[in-house]
Amino acid sequence: MNQPVTKLGFLAIVLVLLAAATTTLPRAIAIPPAAVTGTPTEQPTRTPTNTPNNPIPTPTNTPRPSKPGLADPLITKAVNVAEARIGDEVTFTIKVTNKGDDFAEDVVVTDPLPDYLDVIEATTTRGNVSSSGRTVIVDIGRVAPGEEITIRIRVRVNERAQPPEGRNGVTLVTSSPSDDPRNNTSQVTFRIVGDATPTLTTLPATPQPTATAVPVPRRLPRTGGGDGSGGLVALATLAGLLGLGGSLLLRRRLRR
Repeated sequence: MNQPVTKLGFLAIVLVLLAAATTTLPRAIAIPPAAVTGTPTEQPTRTPTNTPNNPIPTPTNTPRPSKPGLADPLITKAVNVAEARIGDEVTFTIKVTNKGDDFAEDVVVTDPLPDYLDVIEATTTRGNVSSSGRTVIVDIGRVAPGEEITIRIRVRVNERAQPPEGRNGVTLVTSSPSDDPRNNTSQVTFRIVGDATPTLTTLPATPQPTATAVPVPRRLPRTGGGDGSGGLVALATLAGLLGLGGSLLLRRRLRR
């Protein structure tokens, strides 16, 4: 009986001593549970930002559609005289420009001249000039913003002109949809002075006969008056001839 009791008492003493030793150890040297188990503690992972290998996409700004440009060709016309008579020359000056901020496309100028104006010459600083009857057509094509084209038409006033006034207009067309049609026409006026005169038809010249000069016989000087002077002249002529013949015969005899 005493031996088992003795072993139990010894175990009790050992347990008491271990319990006392555990309570008296300093907290600073306590071993963390992780060290005891040997299992590493997982740290929360952080996603790196703005790294070269994983760039953050920059949002792109979608461009807004720009406002379409405006093309507005306009035309003006001027005349160099205030009045003109039949037979006078008149010069019209036409200017085409584009006051918009975009190109004007397919610009064509048309100037129908009245029947009392005859075209002498038509020129332009750019484009092609043609005519259809009495209508002058200038195909300019594309006109840049602020560009200016000058067209000159020189005419002569004919006998069909009637007082008191003459007028002439010009028109511009274009395929640009933004064009303002209110400035696509221009007109000038000038006074016509004097009544219209009929046209004189020039006939071909008829050859005139050439006058042939007839020689007039030389008149001998008068030696007397009255109607008997003719006989005296004849006698004097006959006497002269006889004397000339006698002198010739005499010379022949002397030579023998």
